[in-house]
Amino acid sequence: MDDLTALRTALEGTDPAAGAAPAPGARRRARAHALARLRESPVTRPLHKRVPVLVAGAAAAALAVGAASLLLPADEPGGIPAAYAAPPEPIEVVGGDPVDGTDRLLALAEVTRGRGAAPGEGGVAFVSTSGTQLIRLTANAGDDGPDETHGYRYVPYDWAEWTAPGGEYRHDAHPRPPLESGGREGDHAWFLDQGSTSTEETLHPSLVWPEELPTEAAGMEEVLADLGEGAADGSPSGLVDAMRALYGARPLTGPEEAAVQDVLAGIGGVEYVGSATDPLGREGELFSLEVADEASVSEYRYLYDAEDGSLLYRDTTLLEEGPEYGNAEDYGLAYPLPSERVSYVWSGWVDAIGERPAE
Repeated sequence: MDDLTALRTALEGTDPAAGAAPAPGARRRARAHALARLRESPVTRPLHKRVPVLVAGAAAAALAVGAASLLLPADEPGGIPAAYAAPPEPIEVVGGDPVDGTDRLLALAEVTRGRGAAPGEGGVAFVSTSGTQLIRLTANAGDDGPDETHGYRYVPYDWAEWTAPGGEYRHDAHPRPPLESGGREGDHAWFLDQGSTSTEETLHPSLVWPEELPTEAAGMEEVLADLGEGAADGSPSGLVDAMRALYGARPLTGPEEAAVQDVLAGIGGVEYVGSATDPLGREGELFSLEVADEASVSEYRYLYDAEDGSLLYRDTTLLEEGPEYGNAEDYGLAYPLPSERVSYVWSGWVDAIGERPAE
């Protein structure tokens, strides 16, 4: 879940800009502006009425609209119990130093190209994932405290997304028990109950993927760059952001996913890290890529099944940020900072929004 999705989920269907689809560059600029406004004019509200600014996932997914007021436990900044503070354990990787991974990824794409259609039947795209999201919370503590107080939580989630051909969309997010013990059990139960959300809307046309995706690199790169309103963004950060959205919303045939891998290999700087096991116990080949934009430098890693080339897992680590966009030290953190990890549980086609594949 990126900043915009997190905020719209908090607004529970009342977002007045639900149909807007800002381009990645506009979102990054809006985030910088929002952080600057917070520093210049901090809010002065009682603790239980703090207004959190959610910064979920990679920093390049920038805050695009205002912050939302949430009903929170009185003694928990941001409403997420302290037991959720622990970062996830890193996945197990077997191998030596990273090496150039371009040729290896292109070879894997040839394996992927031989895979058939995505599983399931029907016209609604369904993607089920699980993982852990870093959520930062920035809030003012009042006249007697500092200008801002900061907190962070690593919250494990189960996610599900459905998208119909006309752009009808549903996103379910269900937090799971905390990664460490601590705090009050009642707060955990409250968060698990209140944190489960289901959001339904009709996507802006620029966010709806074509019914048939290209199966060669040039065409796939064009589709990825055109995601969202505004000018096409074929920069490395723009392509990586679009791949993130594609994998989260759409099942892929073998040739379609091979085209995505070809685009990834063509960005430049891809490294092969080694074999690895994801949090669900699945083994694959791990590739990494560092991407810089105007806001940050992040490492993106992708774990692909060596047998059929399907994406099993991905994660993002924030390596550095520009001072105008924030600093991990402000949150009591240090770089490199794990910010997101996602395992792909099932991706395919179903008959209607809300339906899941038969067990």
